[in-house]
Order: sequence, then structure tokens, then C-alpha cells
Amino acid sequence: MQRAKKIWEENKILLILAIILIICLVVLIGVALKYFYGSSNSVYGNRLDITEKIPMKEETLNKVKTSLEEEEKINLVKVDLKGKVVYISIEFLNDTKMDDAKKLATKALDSFSEEELSVYDINIIIKSKITKEDEKNKSYTLIGVKNANGNGLVWNNYNIEEIDK
Repeated sequence: MQRAKKIWEENKILLILAIILIICLVVLIGVALKYFYGSSNSVYGNRLDITEKIPMKEETLNKVKTSLEEEEKINLVKVDLKGKVVYISIEFLNDTKMDDAKKLATKALDSFSEEELSVYDINIIIKSKITKEDEKNKSYTLIGVKNANGNGLVWNNYNIEEIDK
């Protein structure tokens, strides 16, 4: 007992600092484990919690697909939901102009409700179908994106149409 008192008296400050250091390490490890290894089992973490309140219905996705497939100029339509992004891939016939393709693709947004558009991002990929016989026609690929917080589609356009002189 006297030996413990002697060690305490000689190393009081070091022992208190060691105890504080151990407590800080335990707290740091606890915070790091909670931060890096959250309790969510989902790949997306808690980012998709809002989709549980407003789920995307399979009938809405089918409605988008059927409404686009009714158009004469559209060859193929694929609709897919991953996380909170709806991917719509549209292949147009080779004689469809780029501006007409954009207008028809924008029609897909009409199938979604306002609530769905405020939660889900929409990604539309437009491709023109080109065959070897139709090489004189210019092919194009466009991507249109509608953010859940935005108003309407934003198109990339690296396809510059040639102006006839």
C-alpha cells in the first residue's frame, strides 16, 4: 500500500494525464466508428430515406415507357430506377432531328407527378440509330438531366449541327 502511495505522490501529474489520454482515445475511437461505420445497411446510407415517404411506383415507370414507345420516331426505350435516379434511355430512328428528339424526350417528364419530380432525379440519354446504309445522316448522343431541386431538363450538346450554305 505504501508503495502505491509513493508511486502516486511521485507521478501524480503523469497518471492524471495518462487517464485523460485514455479517455480521449476511447471517445475518439467511438466517434470514428459511428462516423465511418454508420448503422445503415444500404449502399446509399440515409440518402434514400425520402424515397420511403414518396416511393416511385412501377406503374409510373411503365407509363413513361409506354408513352414514349407510342411515338413513331422512337425505336427503343429503356427505363430504370437506381437509388433516387430514374434513367431513361431512348433510341430514335436515324431521320429524327436532334431538336425533335429533345422535345419528344421532354414529354417523359409529363408522366411523373410533382411529388416524384421533387424527390427523384431524371437522367435521359438520347441516341440516334444509325445503320451502315444511312451513314450520310449524322448520328448524335445527348444527355438531359433534371435535378430534383431544379426546373426542367438541362441538356449537354457537343453535337454541332452543320449549317447548309
